[in-house]
Amino acid sequence: MKRELDLSLCARFPKIFAQRQMPMIRTAMSWGFECGDGWFNLIDSLCESIQAHVDHSKCWQVKAIQVDEKYGGLRFYYSGGDDTVFALVSLAENLSERTCEVCGAPGAPTRLSSL
Repeated sequence: MKRELDLSLCARFPKIFAQRQMPMIRTAMSWGFECGDGWFNLIDSLCESIQAHVDHSKCWQVKAIQVDEKYGGLRFYYSGGDDTVFALVSLAENLSERTCEVCGAPGAPTRLSSL
């Protein structure tokens, strides 16, 4: 993800991305967002929903441990939260499989046909 998008997410959600500047021996978040710019809006919306829920409930503050792409989908690893946060993360991860990681346009995963 572009540096300015990385900085924007960290500035908007400092509690969620509190580990962003920690050394890599302590967290994978030190590597930054290991995904394309096309998922920026998805991650931004996810974090907005998570922080709003945390602020208005008694669940633990969510802290991102790693945000990356794996098997064509977003993976958002975190600590804290509750069942609602789990559902929000699951929804975002599922939506990422139908969203282009590069440009953010809707789409479907490309299937390679056997040779």
